[in-house]
Amino acid sequence: MTTCTHSINPITGNYLQDLPTMPQGTGTLTSDKGRILGQFEVEGAQYIFVGNLTGFGQSFSIPNADVTYDSADQLHKQFEDFEGLPVEKDQIELKLKNGISITGGFDMPFSDGEVKKGTVVGGGGKWLKL
Repeated sequence: MTTCTHSINPITGNYLQDLPTMPQGTGTLTSDKGRILGQFEVEGAQYIFVGNLTGFGQSFSIPNADVTYDSADQLHKQFEDFEGLPVEKDQIELKLKNGISITGGFDMPFSDGEVKKGTVVGGGGKWLKL
């Protein structure tokens, strides 16, 4: 389900265009040698995301990760690939090809030597509902 937010022009007080916002869940994401595990609460239910990263072998932890989706129905057991995405020193955004995004900041940012400019991750994973 997509909701809309209403913005108000501060000068005229009139409503601006309705801006759709995607539903969001929160949780954690960890990676060890390319294997990833996420634990999220989505619409009151617990979901686990398991998968792998290619092109990025660093271990990391994201204690406050967000998952953004159009519908909880997207969180299904079928394996989904990531789009090829660049990694930054302090955060990552993993976009599944079905439109789901997992984002967050690393608990300990990486150095320039650990994350080279232009590093792109691939891989994928699947969701399990507890």
